[in-house]
Amino acid sequence: MTRLTEVSREDLQARRQAILERVGTSYEDLKARAEGRSLVGDEWSAWDELREIEFLLGDDEATG
Repeated sequence: MTRLTEVSREDLQARRQAILERVGTSYEDLKARAEGRSLVGDEWSAWDELREIEFLLGDDEATG
């Protein structure tokens, strides 16, 4: 059986902010480094999670 969990837009935005704070950078910097394939360690998993959040929010690009 598949279980679905609803998460509010505000919860997703808060999670996105928490991820950026954890890795200590801005979305724009993380994106540029991901495109340059220069992320290290936990930054890759943070980037993957941010991309998932973008998808769920329906954002083409995260803001802030």
